[in-house]
Amino acid sequence: MSERFAVGQKVQHSRYGDGVITYGPYRSPFGDDAYLVRNADGIEKTWFGRFISAPPKFAVGDRVTLRTRPGVLATVEYGPFDDRNTYVVKLVDEPADPDDVRTFTALASVMEAEPPIKVGDRVRVVAATFASRTHGRVGTVRRVDSYREFDGVRHPYYVELEEESHVYASAVERVTDEDVYEYDGVTYDLTAKYRDKDGDVWEFGARRANGEPRIHCSASGYDDLGDVIDAYGPLTRV
Repeated sequence: MSERFAVGQKVQHSRYGDGVITYGPYRSPFGDDAYLVRNADGIEKTWFGRFISAPPKFAVGDRVTLRTRPGVLATVEYGPFDDRNTYVVKLVDEPADPDDVRTFTALASVMEAEPPIKVGDRVRVVAATFASRTHGRVGTVRRVDSYREFDGVRHPYYVELEEESHVYASAVERVTDEDVYEYDGVTYDLTAKYRDKDGDVWEFGARRANGEPRIHCSASGYDDLGDVIDAYGPLTRV
């Protein structure tokens, strides 16, 4: 018995390529499961179920998270294979336990695509043609929809790196190792906003080269976290 597919599902034919199910399944005159499928040209044709398969959920190079390892990010290295839809994945960061393996197999059922980059995310610049000197630097995303192009490559990410410093990037990666910072025994969430004793709201920006975070509000601009706490603290998370 062939696999069952649903209306609206994207499928692949072993000969005709990609399509979308518009009706079915139904029994063909030959006794096979059959479907009406709209191909890439918008034409509906009958495809037999035995020649149809669901496209792979992930592709080599995709970045994924794993429900079995919360907070862990991996890239797809190979797959899928076997009847359980298994992939080989590789951890983006070195495992915390030196005895743990970095490359291993994972089922598609526990894998989820990495969420898209959004405004406010802390990211590392992977590629920026016009400003290649910024590669590897960390900052905060302020736009994800820029149409700036350099050397014919679109740079959709506008990233704030430091005070009065920014870059348009063609590729970035989310960073999680900089989401918190401890100062004088208090841990601050660098993705959150904080209110000072006067009621002004402060927001973290890019760190200095030495790793110290900068913080700013509309009334005072940027300043060092410690100076702000001394002058306007305590800071309360909004």
